[in-house]
Amino acid sequence: MSVVLSMKVIPVIDLKEGQVVRAVLGLRERYKPMVDNIYGVCEPVELASKLILEGFRVIYVADIDSIMGGEVNEEVFRSLKELRVELMADIGVTDEEKLRKAAELADHPIIATESAPSLSFLSSALKSYGDRALVSLDLRGGRIVGRAPEISGKALSECRELLRALGAHRVILVDFDRIGTYAGPNIEGARELVEDGFEVYVGGGVRDLRDLIALREAGASGALVASALYSGRIRAQELRALGLI
Repeated sequence: MSVVLSMKVIPVIDLKEGQVVRAVLGLRERYKPMVDNIYGVCEPVELASKLILEGFRVIYVADIDSIMGGEVNEEVFRSLKELRVELMADIGVTDEEKLRKAAELADHPIIATESAPSLSFLSSALKSYGDRALVSLDLRGGRIVGRAPEISGKALSECRELLRALGAHRVILVDFDRIGTYAGPNIEGARELVEDGFEVYVGGGVRDLRDLIALREAGASGALVASALYSGRIRAQELRALGLI
């Protein structure tokens, strides 16, 4: 397996009630504004502007309000688009209307297993948006979190062939148990998906540069990072030196 030398670090903005919040363990009702961070702001457009100045060209936005069943933060997304940054967005796509909205507001709509109502919906979405769309494989306790009974509660290894048959090519491996914990990313899961031919992005658990290098060596195409970046455990200048921006 060849190493993906072009792997990039993608900052994550978790958006809730108009502010950037710190995500921990996927327990969204407990998320609090990220007031203490090296960038000194928790307003999403201000933070994105600073990230762009550091050299980041892709930002992942999780609209926590929308994922939890509230309104989509459209105004924030439109302001972010004006910054001319490439956006990946999870707004909790549960139906066609939200899918269209996600595709309108971001370059890459995310279809998460925890939100997608069925595998047929997932298949249809992938046919409609092709490689613009990414499937987020959400894990807790090593099992898929999902509404579709065919995959809900199953191990990642049990779902890979099914996902490929649905037309999934680009996937995000999000491990809720690792988010904001500095427990280390799911490198083994990433490696398995890469070996199966998926383009893989990994979220949750990144602690330092060594984790990022390990993900790159495993063949991952990207790493979604929030806590380690905003706490200063990893710095943009270090990422540039390694070709990770």
